[in-house]
Amino acid sequence: MTFESRRPDGPSSARRAIAVLSMHASPVGRLGQGENGGMNLTIRELCAGLSARGVPTDVFVRRDDPRAPAEELLAPGSRLVRLDAGPPEPVPKSRLLAELPLFTRALLAHVESERRAYRLVHSHYWLSGWVARRAVLRWGVPWVHSFHTLARMKSAAGMPDEPLRGEAEEVIAHAVARLVAMSPAEERALVDLYGVDPETVCVVPPGVDMEQYAPRPTGSVRTRLGLLDRRVVVYAGRLERLKGADLFVDAIAELLARPGYDDVVALVCGGDSGDGRRQARHAGGERGRLEELVTERGLGDRVRFLGAVAPRRLAELYALADVCVVPSHTESFGLVALEAQASGTPVVAAAVGGLVDVVEDGVTGFLLEGRDPAAFAERIGEVLADPARRERMGAAARERAGRYTWDRSVERLVALYDCVEFPETAALESCGCL
Repeated sequence: MTFESRRPDGPSSARRAIAVLSMHASPVGRLGQGENGGMNLTIRELCAGLSARGVPTDVFVRRDDPRAPAEELLAPGSRLVRLDAGPPEPVPKSRLLAELPLFTRALLAHVESERRAYRLVHSHYWLSGWVARRAVLRWGVPWVHSFHTLARMKSAAGMPDEPLRGEAEEVIAHAVARLVAMSPAEERALVDLYGVDPETVCVVPPGVDMEQYAPRPTGSVRTRLGLLDRRVVVYAGRLERLKGADLFVDAIAELLARPGYDDVVALVCGGDSGDGRRQARHAGGERGRLEELVTERGLGDRVRFLGAVAPRRLAELYALADVCVVPSHTESFGLVALEAQASGTPVVAAAVGGLVDVVEDGVTGFLLEGRDPAAFAERIGEVLADPARRERMGAAARERAGRYTWDRSVERLVALYDCVEFPETAALESCGCL
């Protein structure tokens, strides 16, 4: 459906700024390190896109570095505001609940001091939703929310139950004007697990930079990493149980036990998250637990841990990889799979959440039900063993990734904002989100 501005007196670019609340995830955070990941990237790209359309944003985050400036520009018309709430250092999400009242007071005081008036609030993740619920009551403006991950969706996938968070998410889900889901799978979870009216949910998939993530010559990178004449399998993501890197290690062990794969090297890109360190129950955190698993499986240097990798370098690794593996227990969307496909790399992924929409089974890679390492090894091996098929899958993968652009994401978001702001002139059902 074509999206049009619903504002009766002119384009939405003339409106006041949008308050974007992202307490724990700064759009300038280093991706792949700590809690930083797809949510940080999504907020940064959406705000940049909104700015390009003349829609200003103020992004409020918690200060986690005493040396960082109180404010900085993300894009023309989009500024990042750091608020003091708790220690000015990285804090695991599990400990941020205690800082919510401080963050809320800091937010309200800052806005009052500037005499700012926002057109609406868009909060991200349930912690920011807790804050937004109080802010919109004070400001009297509409409220849009994105969860990014859902406690009950994770619990249904076998992750530890978080009843308090689930209850808070349900309250938020029923209080907002509109929910933004990243995929049809997340929309279904909101309806089935939280009792949300589907007419209040708008699916806005993230996008991918097709120039940043693109096929390219990789000889120099291979030389630098000692990967000449090696076939490469890559995993990228935060190191925590949810992402399933242990399944990746076990699948590589299964693969290397078979004849014909003596040249294969697996790369693990990403650092421990707070959840990873807490859930690992290992002195070395999740990475330490995985490194121990690599040793137990007798894999030696066939599995290499690269730590947090900057996006520019990650794009190089996607491009040199023969296959990318995404073994998550669940994913609201699956940005890693999208980025890898944009790079022309086939993806072997768990058939969960948004991954079933990003990856086309048998065409751009493979989707697997269940968590059998041997099944993953079989599919990885199929891609590696047939270069011609790998090339066909890579070309199809890049073509499919091209359907997901940040421009389209921003276009949907602008239409949604206009519909929420002016429901009296255009029914919410007509904004094109259904």
